Amino acid sequence: MTQVFVASFTVLQWFLLFFWAYWLFISLFGFGRAKKLRSKLPEKRFLIMIPAHNEEAVIGNLVENLNNLDYPKHLYTVCVIADNCSDNTALIGRKLGAMVIEHTSKPGEAKGKPYGIKYAIDVIGDDLTEKYDAIAIFDADNLVTLNYLEEMNKHLLRGDRLIQCYLDTKNPDDNWVTLSYATSYYYMNRSWQLAKSRLGLGNAIGGTGFCVETKLLQEVGWTAKSLTEDLEFTMQCLLRGVPAKWSHHAKIFDEKPTDFIASCIQRLRWARGHWDVCFKYTLPLMKRFVTKLDLRAFDGALYLINPGKIVLGSLTVIVTWVCYFADFSGIKSMIPLHIWLVLLTFNMLYIIYTIASDAKKKVSSIAKAIVSLFVLNYTYVPLFAWALITKDNKTWKRTEHSRNIAMDEIDLGAAQVATTKEVG
Repeated sequence: MTQVFVASFTVLQWFLLFFWAYWLFISLFGFGRAKKLRSKLPEKRFLIMIPAHNEEAVIGNLVENLNNLDYPKHLYTVCVIADNCSDNTALIGRKLGAMVIEHTSKPGEAKGKPYGIKYAIDVIGDDLTEKYDAIAIFDADNLVTLNYLEEMNKHLLRGDRLIQCYLDTKNPDDNWVTLSYATSYYYMNRSWQLAKSRLGLGNAIGGTGFCVETKLLQEVGWTAKSLTEDLEFTMQCLLRGVPAKWSHHAKIFDEKPTDFIASCIQRLRWARGHWDVCFKYTLPLMKRFVTKLDLRAFDGALYLINPGKIVLGSLTVIVTWVCYFADFSGIKSMIPLHIWLVLLTFNMLYIIYTIASDAKKKVSSIAKAIVSLFVLNYTYVPLFAWALITKDNKTWKRTEHSRNIAMDEIDLGAAQVATTKEVG
């Protein structure tokens, strides 16, 4: 029994080191300014979809925001999907000039965002590809920078078919819970999304603020029904050799829950969805890598099976403690202690860098942001484990949105990464 434990612990160390090397290598490409794409004349036609379930408190600000985008009005349509609503969501959408599609599920029919989107796509039918070049999807609580369609137009004209914009939060300073969400966004946007785009690897769409070419949507179909339909659709596209691309200069602002329990419910849903997609798509992605030597498919599979940075850090702390400070017979570290400490320190410094460069937070706020991030995210470890046990539970629990924040109330300077350099 002891020998089995020692062997398992050794394997765990090499597993951690592999993924540390994987994350570290990628994150090295996240430093510095993000280049802008060269300006293009407006050409692409967009359908902006907003799946909304009882969102009368926030839907108005988003529709007004979208009505004022810096893009010719005849080249885009705003569509509110009033999904099983019992409030004034549909009425507000119509008053503000949006196309409104009302969806009422039949008794016993599955409910949730993916099903509302599927219904709207079916209702629009052939007009989807005849009238529009791309669909952009936003959550009802979002707000977006006015250059969003301008940036998506550039990407589509460059040949990109699936694009995710920069993810930010509307309410980072509400409390420590929302601050931790914002900090994790700043960190992942740069160390993961921007870095992978520079390496030519596939990015991950984040459920909101993404844009997909209508022809690609027609090819793949909207069959993503997991609790993380965004991740599932990302992998479906990768299996067709189409990676998601990253747009660093168009930004979406998302309302994050202020209540810790609500955040746990939301993150448990995300974790269950991740496990579901992991078990469904890892082997097909690996098969594509082997048969077609598609490195992006291999990277996608690694993303699905890797434990995530916070879990990785937690396991590393445990391994370090067992190897150097606990008395377990036969246990030894395969990696010198200073290597583990360097990895953990680099991770900490990178978080500080992303806050300082992208959030423009004052030094006095960085400590609070880091503490908030670690306190909240370490609770992800048991949630991730419980999600594995309960991964077949696909019940969608809605996150309540109540903060009626307008675009002019958001400090755009806090999330702006300025650069004048353009690339073709």
